[in-house]
Amino acid sequence: MSIQVKWFPTLIKRTRSKQPVTEVAWQPGLTPLQVFLDEGFSEVDAEAVMVIVNDAQAKLHDPLDDGDRLEFMVSIQGG
Repeated sequence: MSIQVKWFPTLIKRTRSKQPVTEVAWQPGLTPLQVFLDEGFSEVDAEAVMVIVNDAQAKLHDPLDDGDRLEFMVSIQGG
């Protein structure tokens, strides 16, 4: 029972794992925010990321299901 996590390239160097793809153990109530915080980021850092679950945009507090694919992307803005 696990969640596959893919990290946006600019986030990889700031993760504890330093890996582009990681797996975390699934548990009831697990959210993308918890995965993000467990890799060493803060809630302030979380404001700048977009969450993708199974190829669809999701929210940081959405519960994850066993086997989900989770991706963290940096929200890039410009003009």
